[in-house]
Formats: sequence, C-alpha cells, structure tokens
Amino acid sequence: MISNDSVHPITSSPLVSICVQTYQHEKFIAQCLDSLLSQKTDFNFEIIVGEDGSSDRTAEICDSFAKKYPDKIRLFKRDPKNKISIRGKKTGRFNFLENLKAARGKYICLCDGDDYWTNVRKLQKQYNFLNENPKVSLVYSSYTHQRQDLSSVIEPVEEKILEPEELKTIHYLGHVSTWMFRNDLQSLLSNPIVYKAFAMDMVLFAYFKIKGKIAGQSFTSSFYRYNASGMLRSKKKVESARDFAMIHFYFFIYIHRDIKTLFTSGTGYFIKRYLIAIFGS
Repeated sequence: MISNDSVHPITSSPLVSICVQTYQHEKFIAQCLDSLLSQKTDFNFEIIVGEDGSSDRTAEICDSFAKKYPDKIRLFKRDPKNKISIRGKKTGRFNFLENLKAARGKYICLCDGDDYWTNVRKLQKQYNFLNENPKVSLVYSSYTHQRQDLSSVIEPVEEKILEPEELKTIHYLGHVSTWMFRNDLQSLLSNPIVYKAFAMDMVLFAYFKIKGKIAGQSFTSSFYRYNASGMLRSKKKVESARDFAMIHFYFFIYIHRDIKTLFTSGTGYFIKRYLIAIFGS
C-alpha cells in the first residue's frame, strides 16, 4: 500500500472521516472530491481516498488533489494483488475495508468516486444530530438518484428515528452516500462476514441496526449514479436472488443470531425469488 501520509501528514485530529472508494472514475472523481472539500463545518474532517489500481486517469487526478489539499486528503494507492475475491469475482472489498481501518474520526461517511454530495452542510447537520442523539448509531437522508436512462429523481426520506425492534424487518434504508455512522467497527472488521458477503453496505446496515437506533433526515445530501456494471446489477437473476438469500443467512450466522429476525428480514422472499429464477413461476 502506498500512502501520501508520510509526505503530507495531517496534524489536526479529525472528528469525521469521509471514505472514498474509487476505481476507473476519471470522469467523476474530481466532482466527487470537490463536493467533499466544499463542506462547511465548525470541526476538522479528513478525506480518505482509496484508489484501487485504475488504468485510466483516476490515480493521476487523485494525486493532484492530495498534493493541493494535504491538510484534508489522505490518499492510499492499493496494490491490485490485494484484491479480495467473493464468489470467484475480484472486488473492491480490500480497498473498502482498509479505508474504514484508516478512519480516525469519531464518525464516518462514505462516498464512492462516481457519486457526489449536493449539500454543503451535510457533515455539520449529521454530526450535530449524532452528538445530540447518542443512542442513534447511523443517520441517513434523502438523495438524488440518476437512473439508467440518465433521468434523475429525488428519493425522499421521512424525518424519523427507528427503534431496533422496528429495524428487524428492514434490511436497508437510504443510500450509502447519505450515511453517517459511529466509528465503532472493531468487531465487524474482524468478522468473517466482511470477506464472504457480496454487499458491504448491507453488512454495515445489518451491523448498525443492532448497535442502536437508525434515523432518517429529510434534507437531500447526495447524488447517486446508477452503475450498470456494479456487483449486483451485473449478475443474472438467479445469481442475484441466491446471493440476497445467502447474505441474510450470513447476517444470522455472523451478526444477530436471531432466528426470528432471520425469517422476518426478507430471507423467505429472496429464497422464493431464487427458486422462481431456477424453476420458473
């Protein structure tokens, strides 16, 4: 792993870490980083950029930003030989996990290199909220979703706080680019599920919904681009249904160990989808 930390050490202690996972994002990464740097806060924050061995100009652009903003950006260039394969496919999981391990803030946010933030007060609003609500483990907000046909729609979120009991039947809320969560990941990062489950954002959500309450905020904070080559959308229907069923079993085995939650969290639905995909309706 190559890092710019030794050249440009960040001396201030950040209260929030923004983890950016980027690969083949030369068209988008500058907009992403500009949107993060534009955040207006009364506290220090850091931007951790994990560049995953792109063959386009992504690394070059990231280098330029890291040199221009040495007090904000920590750039990590991942060695492709460290890529983790899940179900036979190389993924960005190593990069994702190493970004989380590098985070020094009290709270963590995520933004993929092809997405960006649209509200300059996102960090401040969510930081204030988590400070004021110590029993909330994760907060999310509304976002703009660019669909496959390039049209955009706002995905609204209701202002509410969900209790752990309510969350048992919910397997995901919002979009990961809108989240802020507590940097309380030690037990998760050493859990075998992070090397087995195909969707790390779903793993994070399953983990945080047993750590405390989860809250929604109505303001719009990010722009999420549809990615047809993503790990989920590039799968055939039968593979996707199988993997969704499998991830809920992983949640049971490695996270909650609650048999009731296993069969109320959507597992039965995904098993049914899997069987229909194999045998037809």
